[in-house]
Amino acid sequence: MQQIDNLEYVDQVNSWLDLSNLLIKLAPNQQKQFTKELRDKLKSGNYLKPAPIQKMVLPFLLQEKTEERFVYIKSPTGTGKTLAFILPIIFFFDQDYIQQYYQAQQDGPVQYYPFAIILVATHALLAQIQKDFIGATPDILLKQGFKVQHFDKGQDESVIMGHVICGVPQTILKLIQKKTINLKNVRFIVVDEADNTILNDKSQKVIQIISKFLESNNLRWKIISCGATMEVNELKQLFIKQLGEKKQGDEEFFKFKYFDFQITLDNIYHYYDSSADKEEDMLKQMVSVIKDTFKTFSEAQIMIFFNAKSKCHETKLLLMNDPLLKFLVEGNCLCEIIQDNIMDYGSAEEMRKAQQKIVDDFKNGVYKIMFCSDLMGRGMNFRKVRLVINYGAPRIKPDGEFDLRRYNQRVGRTGRMEDLGVALTILNKSLNSDIPEIKFTDFLQSEIPGLILKKYETTDFFKQLKEVYTKTQQKQK
Repeated sequence: MQQIDNLEYVDQVNSWLDLSNLLIKLAPNQQKQFTKELRDKLKSGNYLKPAPIQKMVLPFLLQEKTEERFVYIKSPTGTGKTLAFILPIIFFFDQDYIQQYYQAQQDGPVQYYPFAIILVATHALLAQIQKDFIGATPDILLKQGFKVQHFDKGQDESVIMGHVICGVPQTILKLIQKKTINLKNVRFIVVDEADNTILNDKSQKVIQIISKFLESNNLRWKIISCGATMEVNELKQLFIKQLGEKKQGDEEFFKFKYFDFQITLDNIYHYYDSSADKEEDMLKQMVSVIKDTFKTFSEAQIMIFFNAKSKCHETKLLLMNDPLLKFLVEGNCLCEIIQDNIMDYGSAEEMRKAQQKIVDDFKNGVYKIMFCSDLMGRGMNFRKVRLVINYGAPRIKPDGEFDLRRYNQRVGRTGRMEDLGVALTILNKSLNSDIPEIKFTDFLQSEIPGLILKKYETTDFFKQLKEVYTKTQQKQK
């Protein structure tokens, strides 16, 4: 597989207007250009200019005719992949679809004809993608009836009204099999966080959904897979293996356009602390870092990741009873979000709403500290988080080896969209006996290009954190 960098247009695109003008050259017959309404909405949504990955990908995706059905974007978390697949859907959405969509409801039995389907790895991402769509869709299109709907388990199927439908593979496949949604008008399928979505898809529901489109050679649909770690050949062979029976020998069908956008992580400063011999020392160190952070930066937001849900909850209770953190507890600044048991709620819908409220409140600054499991380690976009703490290095179960993928996803909650961030991993012999300091440091430095990794020392750490806050505030102004 030949890697395609598509770098020829990157230097030409420094604004949304530049992208609009470039599209006129690339697709002169394209009736719908990058309208002023769309550009203005992007800017009002704090998308001030295209990110580097968008400069690379969008000139290709926004052309009407391309031979490739499969587009794979390999890029680190926080670089702007979500907007890279949202914009083509908005750009090509024909307003006539709104009329056709509602006209189709008159044809029995009741079916819905989405324009795009987005498959995500976790339920926690559904509401965020819906909000990202609304933040990028021109108001005139929203007023005319354009709808994005995330469909979660336990939700009433009779209220599906989205032109774009988001869901986990199991839910979407169920809707297709029950003929609640019709695929006739689908033009885009997106497999978000493709590496995690597909690798966790043990019963191959993603493949089953894609296979539904093979019954016809309808070229109106294109699959966009966005992921950070899976190699393109691995993804392609997986598709060929599972879909090959229906398209045996059809190499033209499996044409992939590959975008490999790898940046150095020099916008995130990585620290580690291996001084704790016991877990109580580990807890004291974390409390000390939290206290000093808020003394210096009153508007700070911190995400703290735990390897075990029980440890997350247990530590939160300990901190809430700690007199040293009384000022935080009284201010209701601590929140906790983990993959809860549905039995703790009346329904899946209630669980989803409760979790979403925590996420929204954290984004709005109601909470300053989020205690979380890896539920929040994928795709969540918190632009005000400058510090991420790992309470123990993330490990692969059950053998306990260091998990680089989880580490990248966790620390990627800061330093997003070229912002700056700081990550601190607190090691402990009792919790990480199989991840000694030398293994942790050597592995990170050998696997992550451009990594800035330092051993924790109070003065240097907070000097670096202060620099991150100062530079980020200046940039956002």
